[in-house]
Parts: sequence; C-alpha cells; structure tokens
Amino acid sequence: MVHYLSDYVILFFAYATLGWCMETLYMGVRERRITNRGFLLGPCCPIYGAGMVGITLLFQDSHYSYWHVFFSIILLCSLLEYAVSALMERVFHTRWWDYHDMRFNIHGRICLETMLPFGLLGTFALYRINPFLMMLYHRLPGFISGKLAVGLVVLLLADLTISVCVLRNLSLPDGDADHTAEISRRVWEDLKKRLG
Repeated sequence: MVHYLSDYVILFFAYATLGWCMETLYMGVRERRITNRGFLLGPCCPIYGAGMVGITLLFQDSHYSYWHVFFSIILLCSLLEYAVSALMERVFHTRWWDYHDMRFNIHGRICLETMLPFGLLGTFALYRINPFLMMLYHRLPGFISGKLAVGLVVLLLADLTISVCVLRNLSLPDGDADHTAEISRRVWEDLKKRLG
C-alpha cells in the first residue's frame, strides 16, 4: 500500500518515466523516428505521474467496483489532460499534442481513442503495478529510499527550471497541431548553441 510522502514521490517518478517511454515508443513506431515526447528535457512526462498519484489517492482504499474505478479514471484523466493542455498552451502559446484529426475529440485536447486505454492502464496500474512497485521500493534500506526520493525531486526541479527558461526564450510553433517533435528539435538546437 502507498502510505508515505516518499511512496507517492516514487510512484510519481515511476509513472512519469513509464509514460515517457510509452509515448516515445508509440510515436517512434508511428512516425518512424524517436522524439522526446515530454515537456521536460529528461525522460519524464509529469502528467502521467500526476495522474497516477491522483488515481492512487482517490481509489487505492476504495470499495468501489472495478467498473466504477475504470470510468472514474477515464473522467479524471480526461480532466487532467484537458487542463494541462489548456494551461501549457496559455503559458507557452503552443501545443504539445492535438487530437483534432481523431473522432470524438473535445477542442483537440482530449479524445475517446486515448481515454479508453488510459482507463484500462490506470485501473491495471492501480491494482497490479502499484503493489509491485511499492514492494520493490520498501525493500530498499530506509537511508537509501529517503535519499532516492529527495534526489529525484531535486532533479525534477532542476529539469523544470532549465526547460522553462529554454522554452520561454524560444520562438515556438503555433496553431492547432501536435508540435512536440518541432519543439524538441528547437530546444535541443538552442541548448547546443548555448553549450557549444
């Protein structure tokens, strides 16, 4: 079971990393090229971590049926994805993802085609992957597990700071489209110039 703050930190990073891997592999196969699918420079998609932490907080001790949890997760993920899409577009004036070309989408921010898999994956992760991750994490000696959680938070804050600074100084593509690949290209070009 997930009880302590450090447990939630580990869950956040585990799912943020797994989400990044899933996105990168899926889009790599679809577009035949590997692109950083995250907002951050590192292999991390915080929306996946935040989503699973929220799911865990709401449902790990609930007595609801699997179907109730499944549809609740779809609703939670839809609200989170829509809100994050709108917030990032407002802050950076560009889009990291867009579903206008898919049926049953709402403003291109969410669509049925992605929400059903998120419901299935979220439900499976809650009941099967969470206990496994916690079992592995709780096997670590206390002094290591605590330092691991703190170290991951420090890395995330550093990555977030650098990523936002780079993005705020770039000319980013606008319009309704998935601009992730182009944003990633411009970010890495800018970093090479700065470091070169």
